[in-house]
Amino acid sequence: MKTLLSLRLWLAVCLFAVSTASSAGIIWESTDGNSNFLGVSFSSPFPSGDTFGIFAANADLSIASPLYSFTGVGSYSPAGAFKFGLWTGGKWVSEDANYSFSGNTYLLSFTKAGLTNTLSLLYGFDIKPAADQSGGSVVPLPASIWFMTSAMLGFLYNTRRKTLA
Repeated sequence: MKTLLSLRLWLAVCLFAVSTASSAGIIWESTDGNSNFLGVSFSSPFPSGDTFGIFAANADLSIASPLYSFTGVGSYSPAGAFKFGLWTGGKWVSEDANYSFSGNTYLLSFTKAGLTNTLSLLYGFDIKPAADQSGGSVVPLPASIWFMTSAMLGFLYNTRRKTLA
């Protein structure tokens, strides 16, 4: 019975990891044709010095140039769907998570690798997730997630067999 509870816990953790990995970096669209943004640091309510970029919906952030970039406060009138990036460590990274406030206001979080203050926040006003989330090539889940899941299930099954024998 204890093994069954452990199995449920591990399956829940694995499903959470898969859902989190596949939900990052979504495609956005403007609700009224003019979207406004405010970048803040986690430790200060004032506009941050972080540089954010807006990319085409099908752009690969590792090689593409932004359509529009801003530091702190920005306003953008998009012609279509777009996605966000944060300039950190000499490269663009996509958002890790987002939170919806009332109306069409979202809080997006970005992670800066290797720095002490690793969280950067961006408020987006008059934006919403695009209805079509297939803005480009689909990025498959890393093979390590599938191998790790199957290995954990194997270890749990093997432990259960030893306790029964």
